[in-house]
Formats: sequence, C-alpha cells, structure tokens
Amino acid sequence: MDSGGGNSGKQFNEMPPYSSDQEAPRPRSVAALDSGCDRSGVMFDGMLQTRSRSEFNAGLSLWAGLQPDILGVVLRFLPCLADRARLRSVCRQWRVGVQGHVHVLPPPLPILVLPEFKFSSLSENGELMPVRRVPVPKEVAADDPRCVGSFDGWLAGVTPSKKRSDKCFRDADGECFLVNAFSRKVIRLPQLCNWHHSSAYSSKHLPVVNGCFEVHFCANDIYRLSHCQVVFSSSPDSGAKYIVAAYSNHKGTSRIALWQPGMMLWHYWSGIDIDGPKDLVSHQRKLYVLLRHRTRLFTCELEEDDRGFMVSHVELCLTELPRVRPYREGGAISCNMVVWCGELLLIIRHYTHDFCNREVLRVEVFALDVNTKPYGLNEIDSFSGDCIFVGSGGCKSFPASLHDGVEGDLIYFVPDDWKPCDRFVYSMRDGTMRPFAAQLLACYFDMPEENLDFPVWLLPSQ
Repeated sequence: MDSGGGNSGKQFNEMPPYSSDQEAPRPRSVAALDSGCDRSGVMFDGMLQTRSRSEFNAGLSLWAGLQPDILGVVLRFLPCLADRARLRSVCRQWRVGVQGHVHVLPPPLPILVLPEFKFSSLSENGELMPVRRVPVPKEVAADDPRCVGSFDGWLAGVTPSKKRSDKCFRDADGECFLVNAFSRKVIRLPQLCNWHHSSAYSSKHLPVVNGCFEVHFCANDIYRLSHCQVVFSSSPDSGAKYIVAAYSNHKGTSRIALWQPGMMLWHYWSGIDIDGPKDLVSHQRKLYVLLRHRTRLFTCELEEDDRGFMVSHVELCLTELPRVRPYREGGAISCNMVVWCGELLLIIRHYTHDFCNREVLRVEVFALDVNTKPYGLNEIDSFSGDCIFVGSGGCKSFPASLHDGVEGDLIYFVPDDWKPCDRFVYSMRDGTMRPFAAQLLACYFDMPEENLDFPVWLLPSQ
C-alpha cells in the first residue's frame, strides 16, 4: 500500500502540545449555538442544558462539560497518538477527563521517527499520517540532531562534530543525548570524540568462544565514534542501572560502544569477527550482536568493575541457516533481530544477486532456541495477530490485535542503510508484499545515501 499521507515532504506541521490551557476553535455545532441559530440545548454533565449568548460570550464552551465516560468511548476510536493529543489539547476539562482513561486504553499505534526528529503516526488502516516535529527541548534542538534509537518513549540523538574542519573528526559525531519525547527530560551522554587517554585507561583481548579470532575491549581510551544504532538495556525511568549500547561506524572502523550512568567516557570493543553492518538487541541481561549480511550472531556478557563495566564473555552462537534452505540461495541476505513475546526472532530478507537492481525474493522469520549450542532455528509463519517493524534504528513488535480493524501478522520494512528504496509491508499470512510510505519518505532520497539518517520506530509508552 503506497501511503504517503498526501505529504510532499516540503511542508511540516508543528505538533500541537500534548497539554494546553487554551481552548482550540470550537466545533461547528457549538459555533452555531453561539450565533443564536440553535438553542435547543446539549448534554452537559448528564443533564440537558440551555445556554444564552452571553454565557457563550463569557467563554463557557458546552463541549467542555462532556462526561469523562463519553471521552473514554471517543478515545477508543482514536488509536493514533496524534489524534489523542489533539483531543487532549481542546481544553483543560478534556485534558483532565482523559487522565482517567490513559491506563485502560489500548496502546497507541506506533510512531515512525524520521530524520531531524520529525515523526509520523501509523493510522489504523496502515497508512502514515502527515509529518510533524518532535518537540525537542531547546538545549538539544540546535546543531542538526539526528535520531539513532528509541526505547519506551526515550529517543537517542547525536549531533555532528564541531571539529568538522579537522579531517580526522569531520565524519564523527559530537554530542550524544537521550530525550524523553513526552516529558522532554534530557540526559547528556559523553562526547563521541575523545582526544586524551584517561588515567584509568585499560584494555584487554577476549577470545570469541566458538570463533576463530578475538575482540579488543578498551576503557577510557581515545576514540572517534559515529553512532548508527543505539539500544537500551532498560528505560532510564525504570530506576535500574541501565546500559546504553551503540553500533558505531567511523571511516570504516566498526565498533560497539558502551555507556552507563556515572561513566565519563564511552568504552568500546572491536574485532575482525564482528566487522560489518550490525543489528543490536539487549535482552535478558545480554547484548546480542548480529552481522546483518552474514547470519552470524554473538552473545556478549558484561561485568562491573571499578571503571564501570567490562565485556567479560563473547560467544559466537549462530553461523548459518538450516541447510535445507541455504542463505546464499538468491544471492544476498539482510538480517534483523526483534524481541517478540519474550523470544528472539531472526528476520531475513533474501535478494536477487543483481547488486544494482536488487529485488526481494522472499522473507523468512525464525524463533531462536537459546537453549542449544549453537542456537537452534524454528521457522514461524504467524505473530498471533501482532505486527513487527524493521528499521536500521532497531526493530519493534506491536500488539495490533488490541485494536479493532488493524490488520495483524505484518512486517513493516522501512528504508535501511543497504537499500534505501527497500520499503514494503510483508504479510506472514499469505507471503504477499506491497509498497509502504513511498511518497512520505521520498523527500529524503535526493540526499547522498551516506548522509541519510534512516528512520527508527518509537513505540510510545503513553
């Protein structure tokens, strides 16, 4: 389904604030009452009320007295977060009336976070709404920030290095921060360029269990990083000691960078075994690192020390697909991971061998059996009505079955760093594919591919 939402990409609307003490323009029916055309009365606090022109002129809107139960019914027909925000913005009374329904409503439909902290809400028919701007706080709104990850309403952002005149740092990132898209709380992380060794500098080499090489871990070292994807071990709001892990690629040097609150610098690790584009997932106290084009999966364990933490164990736990369907059939693959119903899923796109005109041949989904060594793979053909979103900034699952009329068992693919035009919706039920968001995302394709910030999915927590 080609669903650009009718937006050319050149006009962007500011998202109305989620809360407002000022009333929005009243519905046409109220305006008619206000003009004296209809004074038959409306339902106000459960009773039929009649108001005079002077009462309207005093600023009293009859719609403000709509019962909270009725607002709750209306909200159930508004699965899109942008529509729920508009309803809360009508007036103070509606905002208060909505509060009691927040925890009993189905979660809102997902949001696609686009370059420059713009976003588009998914609608109930699978289309994308017009692009709007995330209300980023002023302290992180400057310097062309881009979004590189999300978790429970938190966005991870980076800005270009201010030392762009220096060819050694020109392509690296500068600032790194976390911002809550709802509360606007900001957490600043260490700079992504460090020029001096810390007094606590250390390094070590770790053999890769079941691998042929080793990885090199450095703490408090000199580095230049450019983040492509950021994942969280838990929400910064959870009260737990969360860890931020990032896949960084600067001038062809691929690294995994790690940080937790209290650390002054990023720690990182690299190695021949883990070279190439990656997909990261934090799950059950482990960091999973998947090489996207080689079907190689690593598990990483961390241990705390006096510097923060260190990588204590790296194991190669998956090297190939089932032999009955070898992954080289068709020429090339692109792999992603996602956590669904407590399980790790491996999603694989098979392509033709023609690099310039690659086409998707098929999509396969496997559940990983982490109790075997190497991990086992069990092919699945259903998400029990749920949907999966796949992007370079991370993959998310969504319980579509909670919403009436929303189609389930779909995989939404957004443009990635290998094939920007590769955007489609795949049905697990019948194996069909259809276009997705072609017009909405087309406005970014005139940019050089190496400078294109690809979308990430944000599943809102409110």
